[in-house]
Amino acid sequence: MGNRLTAIAFALALSACSSTPSVYYAQTPASGHANQTYQAGTAAAQGPFRPNANLFVCNNISISNRPITNGSGKIKNFSPMVVANGIALATAPANDVCMTSGFGPRYGRMHKGIDLQSRPAGTVYSAAPGRVLEVSVQSGFGNQVVIEHGNGVYTRYAHLSRFSANLRPGQKIGFGQPLGTMGATGNATAIHLHYEILLGNYNNPKRSYGLEARNPLSFPAWQGLS
Repeated sequence: MGNRLTAIAFALALSACSSTPSVYYAQTPASGHANQTYQAGTAAAQGPFRPNANLFVCNNISISNRPITNGSGKIKNFSPMVVANGIALATAPANDVCMTSGFGPRYGRMHKGIDLQSRPAGTVYSAAPGRVLEVSVQSGFGNQVVIEHGNGVYTRYAHLSRFSANLRPGQKIGFGQPLGTMGATGNATAIHLHYEILLGNYNNPKRSYGLEARNPLSFPAWQGLS
């Protein structure tokens, strides 16, 4: 907790540093708090996840769509929690990770999320309260989870090595609940989490593939409870 920097040694000469704040995230809305469609009255408990205060790019590898960083690789103006359509979300829903790829064009195609890596492979958590829509295996994303958070906001978590026990479509889920472990399933060349924030209406012919992907780093910072 606090602003203590924690150095994490990665295999393959990767490294990252992060500081973990006490990010409080209430299940019940309060005055001035970002509206949460699935918070009030939900039986879904808040999980153990607390977002890291900082996010770094991974060292010693080429970062596509690299965000602006300082000399140590810390991403500038990073906020651990952001707001999309009034919904507060974790910007990077895993701890002690570094970024291996940013949002934007990559290899002639659009990379619609951010890629996050840790060694050993870390737990992936729900970025906000919501309802699980998809727990499935896709050819590109591998083991993936899609969650609806209300107000037309969704998140996708892809390339998981496994799903958390009893995770199923239709269930309500609280902020910071484990979804599984990052992996290399689907079209992945290394163990990581591919994370997307999606906007739109899920009730379209393509379902989650018909939603608009937005850069998680592009949203305004969540100011917390007033």
